[in-house]
Amino acid sequence: MMKNMNESNTDVRLPRMRTIPKAYDEIKKIDPDTSISMRAFRKLISSGQIPTVNVGNKVLVNLDLLFNWLSCYNDSATCA
Repeated sequence: MMKNMNESNTDVRLPRMRTIPKAYDEIKKIDPDTSISMRAFRKLISSGQIPTVNVGNKVLVNLDLLFNWLSCYNDSATCA
């Protein structure tokens, strides 16, 4: 018997996916004085340093991975 999606016992946490401009807006919300420009952000994405998912013609950024990457950049001893 299949369970209804609402009857599942596991807690599923969906990733917070945003388009590039909206992900950048989230960075600016947290740190209005950030030195990361939109151009630099796009370069990090195009170089593959920040992972993305392509859905149709949209490029989506996982905010949790983004914030982890930003907080751990050049600090590999404490971040995995």
